[in-house]
Amino acid sequence: MRIAILSRNKNLHSIRRLLQEARKVKLHCDVIDPLDCQLAVDGKKSCILIGNEVLPRYDVVLPRIGASITDYGIAVVKQFEGQGTVTVNSSKAIAESRDKMSCLQVLSNAGLRVPKTVLTRNTRGGMKAAIERVNGMPVVLKILKGTQGLGVMLVHSPVSLGSVMETFHGLDQEVIIQQFIAEGAGRDYRAFVIGNRVAAAMMRTAPEGEFRTNIHRGGEGKLVKLPKNFERAAIRATKVLGLQIAGVDLMESRSGPLVIEVNSSPGFEGIERATGLNIGAAIIKHMRSMKRRG
Repeated sequence: MRIAILSRNKNLHSIRRLLQEARKVKLHCDVIDPLDCQLAVDGKKSCILIGNEVLPRYDVVLPRIGASITDYGIAVVKQFEGQGTVTVNSSKAIAESRDKMSCLQVLSNAGLRVPKTVLTRNTRGGMKAAIERVNGMPVVLKILKGTQGLGVMLVHSPVSLGSVMETFHGLDQEVIIQQFIAEGAGRDYRAFVIGNRVAAAMMRTAPEGEFRTNIHRGGEGKLVKLPKNFERAAIRATKVLGLQIAGVDLMESRSGPLVIEVNSSPGFEGIERATGLNIGAAIIKHMRSMKRRG
């Protein structure tokens, strides 16, 4: 069996762990930089080249597409799909989950509970209505395609909100205004979903003076037994987006779990460290099972 991982950096913890686990079960595993790939179509067949060499066929490909190369990375994944290669997460699922508003639209349309959210370009006449729609100030402001807590901020006044939004729009960044969940501030859950199960879960706590819980922003994670209703929400969110592997962020509210975000390329250094579970092995096992199903 021949598998590949699409990643810009083979030295990342997650990539090194996946290579380690692939070697244990004697799988041939290549790491391919998506930006090295040239995509060729001619109306009859398609191929992927690196330099002058056509890439061999792979049984299963695992996309680990960073936010900075989303569009090109999705095109590469789509090219593999056009050749009949099994991709762990599809190009469509990656695109929908990467855009925060698109992701929330899919989840909301499926009946999953999400924070009250508004996407708007109207920083003048529509600002008051948008703030009221998300239960008033303070609000959380997020750029549409940020990851690891980047481009996320807590805004306390309408004047500041309008100024920050105009700045982002001037930089061609779309932003969403989101409800601030006071009762869950500084704490959330990360569920690592593989297939139709939660393979691991941790509670993340923000550092002092910070409301973002991301491990990359200094948050701390610890092993937790995920409540059943949170587990069901995480699995369903992954399923309705069409993902096989996802990091699902959930927050506790007075009326139950809210799905905050779904990450199609979740890192797992933090969750392996917090839980002691072997996520790398679980991913490789799932890739092998997808080859058998395919």
